[in-house]
Amino acid sequence: MNKIPECAIHPISAKLIRTGHPWITSDSFSNRFPRQSEFIVALDDRRRPMALLLHDPQHKNVKARVWTTQYPFDREAQHFTASVQGRLDQAFTKRLQQKELNERENFYLTFGEADALPGLFIIKLKDRVLIQLYTSFWNPYKAIIQTTLQEVFPDVKDDGIWFQLRGETRELQKLPMNAVEANRKDEFHLQEFGLQYLIRLGSSYDHGLYTDMSSLRYELKKLITQDSRVLNLFSYTGAYSLWAMKLGSKHVVSVDLSPKYIEWLQQNIALNPELDHTQHTSMTTSVDEALRQLDLQKNLFDVIICDPPSSSSDGEKRSSAIKSYKELITNMDKILAPKGKMVIFLNTHQVTSQKFDRVIQDYLKELNLPYKVTLRLGLGQDCPTLKGFPEGSYLKGLVLEKS
Repeated sequence: MNKIPECAIHPISAKLIRTGHPWITSDSFSNRFPRQSEFIVALDDRRRPMALLLHDPQHKNVKARVWTTQYPFDREAQHFTASVQGRLDQAFTKRLQQKELNERENFYLTFGEADALPGLFIIKLKDRVLIQLYTSFWNPYKAIIQTTLQEVFPDVKDDGIWFQLRGETRELQKLPMNAVEANRKDEFHLQEFGLQYLIRLGSSYDHGLYTDMSSLRYELKKLITQDSRVLNLFSYTGAYSLWAMKLGSKHVVSVDLSPKYIEWLQQNIALNPELDHTQHTSMTTSVDEALRQLDLQKNLFDVIICDPPSSSSDGEKRSSAIKSYKELITNMDKILAPKGKMVIFLNTHQVTSQKFDRVIQDYLKELNLPYKVTLRLGLGQDCPTLKGFPEGSYLKGLVLEKS
């Protein structure tokens, strides 16, 4: 094996690594890393080796990710394949020991940096597996990942494994490894908390169910009763709506601008004949328009779930979710019953949980609205987080109760 290049990193990067942060972002130091080198040994400001990095010169922002800070780095690089297999086995074993995952057929087998597998996320979807690569570094190691996976999960066949490049390209690799059919697509059903969902692989960027929100859906069980009227904004394919219906909600309204997702939601409801479809209403319109209509109709809801995209555009301007919450809260308040609850989410690593909490509290004070935070939500169970790495804690939520 050729000698691994030793490269100085920005002093701020060195400081962050010491606190547990696993990324080296684009700067005047990282942009000088030798492009053809798979590994880089990071040197601090005193030229001391401090970390072995996985290099990704093709990534626009994250140029390298920390693999280890333990010496000797040359030996670790030499035995890298064995280390990958060991870390995969450890992550798989951890999930298999989590009894709460027995209630769903979708869960993360690895969650990137928090499982010491930087940029590598693997989701079990019944007897299929979606392997998401957030760095092109992993491309040469697909066979190793697949072999290790199938040793632990022999029910996963070659044609049930899908690789997807995530992040900047928003491009789905349509063919799984070893597939022989061109333009292959895969539709199947899986179960989460006793509900069936339609999953589609190979047809779009997202497959129809946000697994990182599964544990949060279950946690909201205590908020929804048989007397609850529930409004699900930005409903996507309706996981929160179906869950509210299963819990016996009096009525559920789902709002999404996309006819494709509303149709998908209706298909999910049809997959579950025990649900009373007459208790559900779909609105294919913008959230702003839906809130206006519901207010005019004098509708009141006991629980409003709001999970907007991290940023959106109306064709003329682009706005972020956290900025849009001031107006959203104003309009949701008009149709929220006394003692009702808003469940609001933010899905971005650019805003910390503390800032989200602070901004929402400021909005409530400015709007003179009587709410208190009764629950703070975040990633959990199969989606662990890493201390010193706020980017990994991208999903956060608040439950606001109307006084």
